[in-house]
Amino acid sequence: MANTGAYPVDPTTETGLFRQELGDINGTPADPQTNPPTAEYEFISDAAIAALILAYPSSRDTAMAKALSSAAFQLIAAAEDIQVDDIKIKTIERAKLMLEYATTLNAGAVSGDAASAFTVVPLSVTPPSRYFSPQGVPSPWPGMM
Repeated sequence: MANTGAYPVDPTTETGLFRQELGDINGTPADPQTNPPTAEYEFISDAAIAALILAYPSSRDTAMAKALSSAAFQLIAAAEDIQVDDIKIKTIERAKLMLEYATTLNAGAVSGDAASAFTVVPLSVTPPSRYFSPQGVPSPWPGMM
């Protein structure tokens, strides 16, 4: 039970909304007698979702990119080519698309974080009208006597 989470997914909670946005919503319900009800999900547990939200509190996109990367790596590890008669299924394609999306999302999150890290400080070219000496006595600006 590696990917256990609340069942059904409740998008009104932070973890449930994250799981909904991730798309990992088809869980296999566990014992119905458990309280609260739980299910086994394909990619990530509620505990891992909570850890990602805690690790990246200011960037939901970064947390989502990390979750998608993890899901993509799981798919890559399990990927195989399946052929039955005339039908051929390449499960690696699903993994590649998910990893590509995670990479794009992460790049957007990184550039968004970088853009908000800097602010423009206006430059004032007008000198102050008074210059205070080390003793605190106002005098004209040096050179403007």
